[in-house]
Amino acid sequence: MNRPLFLLMAVVLAIVAALVPVVVSVRFAEQEANRREQEHLMAFTRGAVQRIERVMADATQAIQEMEAQTDPPCSPGNLLTLRRIVFTYRSVQDAGRRVGNTRLCSALLGDAYGRGLTLTPPDWRGQDGLEYWFAARNPFGVPRPEILIARNGHYVSLDPKSLVDVVDLEQRDLAAVSLGTHRVVATTPGADPLQMERRYADPTAGDGSHYYAVARATNLPFAVVSRAPQGRLLSNWPLLVGLCILTGLAVGTAAGVLILRLVSRRFSMEWALRAAVRRREISVQYQPIIALADRRCTGAEALLRWQHNGKMVSPELLLSIARQAGLMAQITDQVLDRVLDELGDWLRSHPDFYVSVNVEAQDLKTQRFLDVLAARLAGTGIGARQIRIEITEHAFLEAESACGIIQAFRDAGHPVYIDDFGTGYSSLSYLQNFKVDALKIDKSFTDTIGRDAASSTVAPHIIRMAHELGFEVVAEGVEHEEQARYLRERGAQYAQGWLYSRALPGDALVRFVQEGQPVTQAA
Repeated sequence: MNRPLFLLMAVVLAIVAALVPVVVSVRFAEQEANRREQEHLMAFTRGAVQRIERVMADATQAIQEMEAQTDPPCSPGNLLTLRRIVFTYRSVQDAGRRVGNTRLCSALLGDAYGRGLTLTPPDWRGQDGLEYWFAARNPFGVPRPEILIARNGHYVSLDPKSLVDVVDLEQRDLAAVSLGTHRVVATTPGADPLQMERRYADPTAGDGSHYYAVARATNLPFAVVSRAPQGRLLSNWPLLVGLCILTGLAVGTAAGVLILRLVSRRFSMEWALRAAVRRREISVQYQPIIALADRRCTGAEALLRWQHNGKMVSPELLLSIARQAGLMAQITDQVLDRVLDELGDWLRSHPDFYVSVNVEAQDLKTQRFLDVLAARLAGTGIGARQIRIEITEHAFLEAESACGIIQAFRDAGHPVYIDDFGTGYSSLSYLQNFKVDALKIDKSFTDTIGRDAASSTVAPHIIRMAHELGFEVVAEGVEHEEQARYLRERGAQYAQGWLYSRALPGDALVRFVQEGQPVTQAA
């Protein structure tokens, strides 16, 4: 967009901000906020339905494998197959054989014939021949029901909690409901099953303080009900309207002036950034990454830096301007060049040391940056493993082609990290589709360690999730020894933060490693 047109639009925007009645804006903002909250909740609910569909797909595939097995029922070969199926499918907790409504054997029970382990008639029969029990009695006498799915004498057992096993940092209430019984079969902690059942029967009947959403699975006897608190309604509404009318012009005029100043400043910064990129004035600092086991510096994260009018521009503002201006690809390339120029000799002589580079969502749609990376490293003596790729959770969730490009980076030898993990929406099963090497816990969750905060359990949950998937863990924003000890004791391998060092220029990073955390020299 050219400068005159941009400034003209800014003037028009300022005039509109000054003249539009504030009372109308407040009302519209309230309605828009309510609509977005409802849409946000429905998107979360559909994501939970997809979780159920993946669990049921596992169960169906397990039954198909059992049906294809030719060993006699409950024979040693048959029991071995059942145990392999339980080991293979994450959602399946037991698999077995039955005749009529009597259990004959299973992977966990072994030979159960004659024990009197009978089933009630099924709660649901699908067109595909599958039969469902939504709250079958546990055969071990444990007061915890199980979901059974059966066909042709074969059955699998599922933990009902697996249906609602999603990562939700907003801690919304969630319930899985069976269409056969119209009863709740599983809820997240704290959710009221009776309340959720009532809302499933009539999702439009709100309670005045919460939003509700209901979504059904496709061709499956399950639905999901979710609940989230409504935003607090504005109090003293008549007084607010009067104040808005009286102060509208004054506030609007001030807002218009502020908009003009901000737009002008941002526009001038964009032009300055374009010039800085042309002149290759983008700089890089390095945040050391420390092994928690021995406090050895094993690598560093390359962080983008830019000075404007003698002041360092905040990374958030810099990235926002760069993305809007379409400069991120050039900046990423220049960051890589800086790393190789400033630390190339160090990386060659220390093959166990690495630098991670942040990659934008647009570079997960094509192999552009991977090709640039290969060309820059060719003939340098620097191993592919020494340049690692950091991708924010939001970035790889936004890019449809991310899975293939991530694998291409890994195939080329570059480990891939998910940065700022926990700030998006990733369930355990979703992450299985993205083969990466490490999760980086966002600083906001590290800050809650040792505090009585709702999100204080997120960091250990992420660590457990990473261990289950075989990923390493890097904790960001570690500032206190108590945080480092807590993370180390729960299995996190690496950390970065001001406890160890601020971000450093390249030469200072080398001195930091040499003086504080030496790494292995190349032979």
